[in-house]
Amino acid sequence: MGLRSQRGGIVFNLLIAIFLIGVASLVFAVTNADVQPDFPLFTVSFLFLLGISQVGVVFTALLRIVESDWGKPWYRLAELSTLAYFPFAIVGFLLIVYFARDDLFYWLNVSPDEHISPWLDINWLVIRNLGGLLLFYGLAAFYARKSLRVDMASGDAALFIDQDEVEDQLYKLSPIVIIAFVACNTFIAWDFAMMIIPHWHSSVFPIHYWFGNMFAGFAAVIAITVVMRRVDGGAHFGPHQIKSLGMLVTAFTLLWLYFFWAQFFVIWFGNLPHETEPLWRQMYGHYAPYFWTMIIGCFALPLVAFVFAIVKRSVFAMSVIAISINLGIWINKYLMIMPVMSPDNRPFDHWVDIALALGLLAGFLATIIVLARRFPVYSKWEMSRES
Repeated sequence: MGLRSQRGGIVFNLLIAIFLIGVASLVFAVTNADVQPDFPLFTVSFLFLLGISQVGVVFTALLRIVESDWGKPWYRLAELSTLAYFPFAIVGFLLIVYFARDDLFYWLNVSPDEHISPWLDINWLVIRNLGGLLLFYGLAAFYARKSLRVDMASGDAALFIDQDEVEDQLYKLSPIVIIAFVACNTFIAWDFAMMIIPHWHSSVFPIHYWFGNMFAGFAAVIAITVVMRRVDGGAHFGPHQIKSLGMLVTAFTLLWLYFFWAQFFVIWFGNLPHETEPLWRQMYGHYAPYFWTMIIGCFALPLVAFVFAIVKRSVFAMSVIAISINLGIWINKYLMIMPVMSPDNRPFDHWVDIALALGLLAGFLATIIVLARRFPVYSKWEMSRES
């Protein structure tokens, strides 16, 4: 146990060091006229981590609604992963609005004689997105706190907690949390992706966007299993849990393809130049390898692998699939933004870009570790109850 603790301390210190390097790189870049950070790429990493982290609490809410027993060992760390990104979500959004407004939100800059809806000015952009983030994370914190209260109680205080009542409250709050997630991600999808393509209006794209986040987030949950097996042997994560998670990810593989195709088909069938040009730029030429890597990682590889039951019973195999899915969704976010901004952008061409992306990831992971040390990592009271 001492060796594990020592290794954990080394990993935590390394994450803090990478995070501080990222912060220093950001300060250096924004104060140096000769070095400018690639904020569209920072936005890609920000959106990717925002999506998969928010899905932590959505994962627990969804399984509580269907009264599933197999997912209970994941509940607590999934919820903590959502709370860990809260400060990065707010600060990251404000940084993007301040430094990348002219590039990413260029549609706000219209000529004085051109009419624009008040909904499309900078104030409303900040209000709806920041408000959506605060609403979601406020509900997520309240939701997680209610679950934590039972495990954190001790002595006489624990005797006065009605677990049936808490369970019922969490059940009723779960749909509200999911609705807040959908609303928050719809605003993000509109302003960070759909609005950068002129005259593009789609009712399918926001659904495709937040389904992609859920797809990647559910796949990322397997990382909790890997970590906990290193920490405490992972006694709570048996073959039944791994297989059930595999079945859930299989379902989202098919759902992601369905919504992706629904989005693609409308653009292809309509054949409108302002919509097809960004799509063709993704599929052909410079960005083609990224596009087909996304298709393989998000659909082809998971679907073929999940045909075999042995894959859904193996933590190692599931980890490989989870990495491919998350890589595919990261590329999906990249292709939403970069081909519109540049015909030949290459990710991580500059050390500042690498430092910013790794610093954001390291800070997020370090915060999860801090929360895991502060709070119980299992929802023991729920694991001891049967649905």
